[in-house]
Amino acid sequence: MANSVRGGGPNAADIGLALYQTLRTNGSSVPAKAAAAIGLTEAEAEAGWRELEELGLIRPGDSGDVIDPVEPDTALIELLARQRASLRRQRDELTSIVTAAESLMERYRPAVMRENAEIEVELVTKDHRRRQFLRDFDATITESASWMHPGPLPSSEVLAGSLTADNALIARGIKVRAIYGQSINSAPRQRKYLSDLTAAGVDVRLAPQVPFDLLMADTHSALVLANPEDPSGPAVVVRGPALVRSYVAMYEDCWLRSVPYTANAANGLDPDSELTEQHRTTMRLLANGLTDERIARKLGVSLRTVSRLVSEIMRYLEADSRFQAGVLAAAHGLI
Repeated sequence: MANSVRGGGPNAADIGLALYQTLRTNGSSVPAKAAAAIGLTEAEAEAGWRELEELGLIRPGDSGDVIDPVEPDTALIELLARQRASLRRQRDELTSIVTAAESLMERYRPAVMRENAEIEVELVTKDHRRRQFLRDFDATITESASWMHPGPLPSSEVLAGSLTADNALIARGIKVRAIYGQSINSAPRQRKYLSDLTAAGVDVRLAPQVPFDLLMADTHSALVLANPEDPSGPAVVVRGPALVRSYVAMYEDCWLRSVPYTANAANGLDPDSELTEQHRTTMRLLANGLTDERIARKLGVSLRTVSRLVSEIMRYLEADSRFQAGVLAAAHGLI
């Protein structure tokens, strides 16, 4: 046997078969003794023992390091039993995966898809699509319409159509707000349009600087220019509160920094007509945050006189508060 194993350059299967036959012939044995019986060292026999162990043809004996041979039929039955157990585990794992996949597809994915469906961004490159959006925009408003425009104003025809749409919104009880750059208040046609807006019921404010054109319907839709430097270029339609809320926050910040459009603002304030140097000095001190007491000390007048001056300034500027009076005075270059 030793010569047959060594002579042909045995592989693991050949060595395993020789070892198995030795066990079958001589009975249970210590591995080293069984290997020696066919002329192999323990190292040379190692691959054969692994072969027999993987096939289930050997098992530990009753004592010491002795190993017993196992009948091929018994090994086959045990191999098939292990395979069945493995298949059951795979089946259970597959069932678990299928159940998890169904839950992901039927419950969780639709929930995410519903959220994503509420978010939409569209690039509008055609004029007719923009006009269609504006019609749809007005129809979807339920509470408020807000826009801002840095200027210059479009043609008279466009302004007339816009004013008609604003009147229709206000007739439906919609709150309409508008922020324009102060430069729009510099020409008769522009001032007339602002006055017409105000007369229609639009809450108009002027800001030193307006970042870009923005049109918002409630908090669910917005229209912005793709390129703020190109008013006639493509526009971006944004839908979904998750995206529009950022535009709303920016608009509210601009709103707080702007000043109400008034009749005096429309006609242009004449600093020489009613305001005296004492009024202008009081406005500057107010703008710097001084209290009435400190203003009285600065001017060398009584506290009652300061109260009168402040009241006259607020009435002249048509301001509702001291803070607003300071903002209006700064906006019109009076301080």
